[in-house]
Amino acid sequence: MALAISEAGVKAGISRLLESPLTLRSSGAPVWIPDPGFVGSRKHRELFSQYCDEVDEAAAVALDWWTETLEAHLGPGEHTKEEKMKVWRNRPAGPASFPGLVAIVRDYWLACDRLNREVIQGERVPPWTFLLAWLLDEKDYEQCVGVLACMPYWPIGLDRDGNWV
Repeated sequence: MALAISEAGVKAGISRLLESPLTLRSSGAPVWIPDPGFVGSRKHRELFSQYCDEVDEAAAVALDWWTETLEAHLGPGEHTKEEKMKVWRNRPAGPASFPGLVAIVRDYWLACDRLNREVIQGERVPPWTFLLAWLLDEKDYEQCVGVLACMPYWPIGLDRDGNWV
């Protein structure tokens, strides 16, 4: 099933997710912008390969789940934009609210953060870069990007010491 979100909506979602963590710098969050041409560590690239496989599968499942969610609320068949928006209001992340996808995003954000603590500073990767910006550079992951762009925010937080939780 193709994601029924506009190109402008996907672009807005991408911008929101890539830019919003930068606002946390003032709270002590481990926030930085990598230099142009940055590739991260070998371990980050290996982890990213695993992430690609998992997020690709989870995005497909999330879209099926979203179709089932729409049908459960609206009945089978085609639905108007207004009808679909009623369901979106109850689940503002749409297919990105699929629990399995949320779990993958959280797991890989935290895994990226753990790796960042093991590698030298110049090889560290901001988790949002790892989860989304690198995915933008890969071909065949447009569906994943479209689903992730539905997230209104990253499903992660900071503890009082500035650690991702």
